[in-house]
Parts: sequence; C-alpha cells; structure tokens
Amino acid sequence: MAAACIFACGGTLAADAASSAEVAGTVALAIGEATLQDASGAVHAAARGDAVRVGQTLLTGPNGHIHVRMVDGAFVSVRPQSRFRIEEYRYDPALPSNNRVKFVLEQGVARSITGRAGEAAREHYRLNTPLAAIGIRGTDFVVQASADVTRVLVQSGAVAMSPLGTDCLASASGPCNTAATRVLSAAMRNAYLELGSHSSVPLLVPASRALNSPNLIAPPQAEEPAVVSKADSANLVSRDAQRDSNVKLALKNASEDHPPAAVVQEPIATAPALPTLPVLEKPAAPAAPSQFWWGRYVAFDTAYVPTGKESLARDVLLATLAPSARETVVGNDMFALLQPVGNFSMPKSGSFDFKLAESEAYIVRDDRTRVSAATISSPVLNINFGASTYATSLMVNGSGIAPLSVQSTGTIGSSGRLNATSKSVDKFDGILSTDSSQAAYIFQQGLKDGFVAGATRWVR
Repeated sequence: MAAACIFACGGTLAADAASSAEVAGTVALAIGEATLQDASGAVHAAARGDAVRVGQTLLTGPNGHIHVRMVDGAFVSVRPQSRFRIEEYRYDPALPSNNRVKFVLEQGVARSITGRAGEAAREHYRLNTPLAAIGIRGTDFVVQASADVTRVLVQSGAVAMSPLGTDCLASASGPCNTAATRVLSAAMRNAYLELGSHSSVPLLVPASRALNSPNLIAPPQAEEPAVVSKADSANLVSRDAQRDSNVKLALKNASEDHPPAAVVQEPIATAPALPTLPVLEKPAAPAAPSQFWWGRYVAFDTAYVPTGKESLARDVLLATLAPSARETVVGNDMFALLQPVGNFSMPKSGSFDFKLAESEAYIVRDDRTRVSAATISSPVLNINFGASTYATSLMVNGSGIAPLSVQSTGTIGSSGRLNATSKSVDKFDGILSTDSSQAAYIFQQGLKDGFVAGATRWVR
C-alpha cells in the first residue's frame, strides 16, 4: 500500500505540475493521430477545447493535424508526422517588452501566423529546428524540418533564417544576426530558403525549382486560415482585420475571446537580401575600373557567332586578353577569366554584400551552331572576410530553357580563389581581386542538348 501510495502520489504531482504550467493556447482542431505530450512525458489524445501549455509537445501521425489558437490571437498548425514543442509563450499586453514566443519544430511541417505577442516584440520571437533559428517580421510562414534539412516558405511578411552554431545558440531567444543569416519575404512567393546539414548558409530555391516546398510535402487542411493577399497587406488595418477574421473563422469553436490586435507597422521587404551587420557599414558599389576581364572562345575546329559578338579561337583570345600585366585565372568551355598580376590581400574581418556590375551568359546547343543570349536576374553575393567564406546565387533566363538557378557556397583560399563546397551547377570557378574590392566567377551547366555558360563581375 505504501508503494502504491508513492506511485499514486507521484502521478498526482506530475498531473498537478502539468496543469499548473502556463496556458499558451487552445486546441481548435484535432484530427487523425493527434496527441499532446507533457514535459513529464505523459501523453494524451488532443481534443478540441484542450488547453495547450508551455512545455508541451504537439505530436501528429501520418494523418494527424492539430490547430491551436494562441492566447494572443496567433495561429499554429502542426501537420502530419510532426513534433512541435511550445518552449515559451508569454503575452503581456500592458508591457510588450515582456512578450516571449519560442517554438521548436523537431521534425515535420508546421505553419505559424504571428499574433499580438510576436508583432509587438518581434525581437523576442524564435522558432528553432534541429539546424536553424527563424525570426520574424510580422509573418505567416511554413517550416519543414528534419535532422538533415530545414526549409521555410513565407506567405506574408518576412523571416530571417540563421544556421545554429556558436554565434546563434539554440538556447537563445529572438532572431540571430550573423554573417550566415538570410532573409526571405513574401515578395518571393513560392520560393523557399533551404539549409542542409552540410551547408554553411541557407540557399534560396526559386519558385521554378521548388519541388520540395513545405506546402507540397504536407499540404494544409481546408480549415487553416486563408493566406492574406498582397492587396490586403497594402492597408495595415484591413490586413489585421482580415487576418483576425480568417483565424476566427477557422477557429470559431475556440473558447477564449481576445482584444483586437494592435496595428504594428510592418517593414516593406523586397527580394531576399542579407541583413546589414554592425561590423561594417555597407558601402555603395563604387564606379571603379574593372579588375577582371573575360572573353569567349571555342575549340580550333569549331566556330560560331553568338548574338552580336564574334567568338575567337583559344590562342587568339588569350593573346588578345592577356598582355604581360594580366594572367589567366580560370576557364570553361566558353569563357576565359583574367585578372591583373599581383599579390592577393584580404581583410581580416567584416561581411559585405557585393553587387553585380556586369555579366554575360549564353545557351549553346550541341551542334554549336545555335547560340542564344541569356539574361541574369536576382544576383546575390556575400563575402565574409572574417570567416573566409562566400555565398552566391542568381537566376539565368533564356529562350527554350527553364530558369536556371546558380548557387554556390564555399571558402576563400589564400590566393583569393573561391573554393566551392556546395554548388548547383556542373562547373563553378571564381576569385577575388587582389585588393578584395571586386569578385568574378564563371559557371557552366549542361543541358540535354547543350549547355549554359556565364561570366559575372561583382563590386563592393
């Protein structure tokens, strides 16, 4: 009887501890395999109207969905095969600086629509995955997570995604601001950021190649709130009213009433860009003379005429471009890239977004008689001098091909060479100028009936 009392009393204490945990929200929808796990490990089936408490983990099976209305009007959807933990949730309407929101998506797919706590104190909102930390800018976003990859899709607003590490701890709160932080906004609708377990920075996957979008891997239930349109977001009051209306419609059976949302100015975000870091002020791109040159060549027994320019045989090209003061750096099947002779010197600290100064790209068919010009869009290049790393991405567009994404991350060698550790094209070669004020790279990607090749020059 004493032993039984000990076990019974222990169970009572665990139940009391679970029930005393701070209420974070209310279950509005629970279908399929859907359970709540307390911090003590106790598990029970989720049901509409259940209180969801800080410290609990929301678990779903292959056909399970859980929707939660948070105490500040926020919305969380946990989709099938997921583990989502509410690590911290504090809403203080009288003193917004006390607001705290921290989620952990251990695996699976989840959607978060920011409520009043996050909107009033975005610096205290964090969603962690096994690989990344995600902060918000007034946002509706969907995340997919596993031990190997994290992907985030933004449906409204913007997010900042950072790899977890020594400069971005999982134990911290709020968004991280590191050299590897990347920003994604709803302006890039249907594109997503992807961070792999072997990647140093998140890479942008454009909509044209978004085959593993979180919304495709785990589609939303019809009961989820509709995504606020761009037109709605033009008027902030209308946007907030529409969001609250959508959430209330989806969660009309939730038991708790909430005051109207405060109107908070949301920053206007355009294409994804790196945040401005406090280490160095980002200067405007200077109108400096080029420190790189490139030319196009073909094999001696083949000749073709790209749009508007005549290509040269390799020996003629190099003789023209490479006087004694220049040296050949790299080359591929179309381009040779050269720079002035000199000793390389790189700053010891700082991170810069370089701007694309000039570029040239072509689509070449196998018979080498059909050549067409291509264009380059959405250029991004970041050089982290302190870490000796780089990250770049751009899109190549042309007739007869799907938009081609060129992405590469890697390290910077002692001679200024860009040494790729991850890339999305067959060939990628690049280098920094001797004074580290410019960069250039060439790339090449095979097609079924030819290849795409390009050259780029970048300035700080």
